[in-house]
Amino acid sequence: MTANDFAFSPDSELWLVNRYANGLLFGPAAVLLQVAHPRVAQGVADHSDFREDALGRLRRTLSTVNRIAFGTKEVAEKMRARLKEVHGGVNGAISDRMAGPKKYSAFEPDLLMWVLATLIDASIKGYEFVWEPLSSERRENFYRDFRRFGTYFGLGEDVGPQDYLEFVKYYDEMLSGDLLGSHPLCAEMAAAVVSPQKPWRDRMLGKAGDFLPIETVPDLIREKLGLESTSWSRGRMKVLEKVAPVAFRTLPKWFTYYPESYRAEKSMEN
Repeated sequence: MTANDFAFSPDSELWLVNRYANGLLFGPAAVLLQVAHPRVAQGVADHSDFREDALGRLRRTLSTVNRIAFGTKEVAEKMRARLKEVHGGVNGAISDRMAGPKKYSAFEPDLLMWVLATLIDASIKGYEFVWEPLSSERRENFYRDFRRFGTYFGLGEDVGPQDYLEFVKYYDEMLSGDLLGSHPLCAEMAAAVVSPQKPWRDRMLGKAGDFLPIETVPDLIREKLGLESTSWSRGRMKVLEKVAPVAFRTLPKWFTYYPESYRAEKSMEN
């Protein structure tokens, strides 16, 4: 298999930044930020088993994302069609006291833009947490790659911020505004991420890793979602800050890569 077979080039910033699983470090915070948007929280609550199997749903979503990012053009197009079909049924009425139009849809451009924005931010922060700061040029190239990635989810590249500097302004305004965390449903969905109840394996995993979303989500949003930073959660985060860079640099690729990126890279060696 050659580089031309893939939806995104192996030398693209999308690959270089996301091939290691360092994005998982800020992935839980990205999910919290997604469900902090009331209309996203409504769609998740109405059309998924998020309350019962939050981590399972997150794993399936991550698999879909990586099959596009590191998949062949054929696989990525299949994912596009599948997402269009699945999201076509995600619509309904919002809850009482929720701002905005009374009906919601998964295809609303502002919702798609916000979800994509949280993934962009988590990817960059996860990479820099482990490796090194990204230059302005690399950030811009990564943003452009991710905007093309967003088209597989139905978001046109002409929607929203058109460059990375505009994106930063948009993202900061979203975080400091009144919308995120403005409805009780947001906190309910966030609790399912931080403290999953089922199955028992995810419940244990949640207890071990609950500090991660708590300590990586912005302070203001954490407060709005009813989450608390403690000396215990902050202490575990400090340990991770020391351990993660060493682990990613020393452990083998089959352990530190996403399965999809590892298989894609190996396929080009054969």
